[in-house]
Amino acid sequence: MTRTPQRSVVLPDVHGCPQFLDWAEALFPGRHFILLGDLIHRGPDSRACLKRALAWATAGRAVLLWGNHEDWVWKEGAALSGAARDAWFEREEAALLQQYEAHGEGLPELVADIERFAQLARPYYVEEDMLCAHAARPSLGRSADELLDRGYLLDTPALGLHPLPTAFFPALRYSVHGHAPQKAPVVDLANGVVYLDLGTVRTGQFCAWDAETQQVYLYPDSSPLASQETP
Repeated sequence: MTRTPQRSVVLPDVHGCPQFLDWAEALFPGRHFILLGDLIHRGPDSRACLKRALAWATAGRAVLLWGNHEDWVWKEGAALSGAARDAWFEREEAALLQQYEAHGEGLPELVADIERFAQLARPYYVEEDMLCAHAARPSLGRSADELLDRGYLLDTPALGLHPLPTAFFPALRYSVHGHAPQKAPVVDLANGVVYLDLGTVRTGQFCAWDAETQQVYLYPDSSPLASQETP
């Protein structure tokens, strides 16, 4: 699929709520998405969210980033084999497994989707002046691929942010994150950060960051945030 010349739209944690992906696709037809991770758990249909994300990524329409929820399932469950893997999923991921079984699938299809996600997902992604990562900026070592810790999956705003890795990406000006629920989207470009997670399952709220217009769009009415800069 040929990329549109427009900048990407960034989507935070959907946590098993496919209506947010439906909304984004309708609001931004033909646009390229960056998904900040945590597609699964908590909501009613993690299967639908995961499969939509995989389809977008396979078609070249989306970049997938690791969330701590996908990371946990991959490292704790999918890495096992045989009876140990079956027992882990039945014990730890019964709700997710039931969502697959409701569509005539089962553990092999679930594991295959998680494995496909692992093949496609990245710890962070840079697009021109914007860095995207699930929870926080990555701490990089001697190269852009050397990750010094797992803070990009787990850190919260209270812990602060690593500096933008401009040594590797000189054009960087700001970063965009999910993971830590906010009462409202935080757009602080003066300090180089945007936080988008609104606690979707608990609050029913969701938003998207359009890097082209540098605006946050709010679900469900699709209106842009009145003020681009949140104090």
